[in-house]
Amino acid sequence: MKKTLLALALSGAAALAQAGVIDFNPPASVCNNAVDGYGGIVGCTDYGYIAQSYGDVAGVLDVQYSAQRVSDTSLSWWDANYNTLRGVAWAVGGDDNSAARIDLVPLNGQAVTLSHFDLGAYSNTTRGTHLTISAIGGPVLFSYDGDVGGLPGNTASSFDGSWTSLSGIRIEWRDSAYNVGIDNITYAVNPVPEPSAWLMLSLGLLGIGIAAGRRA
Repeated sequence: MKKTLLALALSGAAALAQAGVIDFNPPASVCNNAVDGYGGIVGCTDYGYIAQSYGDVAGVLDVQYSAQRVSDTSLSWWDANYNTLRGVAWAVGGDDNSAARIDLVPLNGQAVTLSHFDLGAYSNTTRGTHLTISAIGGPVLFSYDGDVGGLPGNTASSFDGSWTSLSGIRIEWRDSAYNVGIDNITYAVNPVPEPSAWLMLSLGLLGIGIAAGRRA
């Protein structure tokens, strides 16, 4: 009986969150041969361009990359020396004229939550940047102006939180986005339950509580 009620509760909660990490230390699918990121997949070399398909999950998440101050240009790839990070995304330009954007766009009415990413500084040093995390088309959820990288052990700077949006999450950093690169973008995509699903969950949990109370 208790197992049946638990199954009812879990089915009412809809699907579990689908979690992922966008790690630029490359599998074969990170880079492509077109500046805008829509070309054929190629092996990554320094100054290569991030493929717009990298990180996408069919029916779940669309990931988009752009160097904001150069039209129709994806972010670029670099192997090492952004502190201890291996494989990072960065924007062309220069320390004083570079801006990077990564959009995490949930599909099919779902919500996306960003929980972690790392920013490292080239070449194994500390550099300043201006960082914002915002809901796409909505408010800024987090901002940081200051140095990244060069922590004890030459480690990169880690950013942790729980930033959620139905429209998508936008990560932007600038001046520098050239010698400041990103890696290990950690997210979860959650279905948004219909009211009937919430009702099933509530009934299931209520039944479990009643059953437990009778045994006490």
